[in-house]
Amino acid sequence: MRLHIATPSEKRELEIAWIELNTPAGNFIIQPEHAPMIVTLSPMSIVNYRLTSGKEETRKVIQGIAHIERDYITLLITQ
Repeated sequence: MRLHIATPSEKRELEIAWIELNTPAGNFIIQPEHAPMIVTLSPMSIVNYRLTSGKEETRKVIQGIAHIERDYITLLITQ
């Protein structure tokens, strides 16, 4: 699944196996074919994801939203 990350200073596109998002409603692990939704990310939280290569990465989020579709996720974040 594709992960698009957009910040005020950068745009990235990655192939990931899963992503963990921290939201005001709780933590979600999103995998391919997840139900579509839009969520607000918890302020000052960490986003974790695993690349298809097996490497795990983290991203600090000051604030943002995630748009989730079955085969891609777009993160619009401030960091």
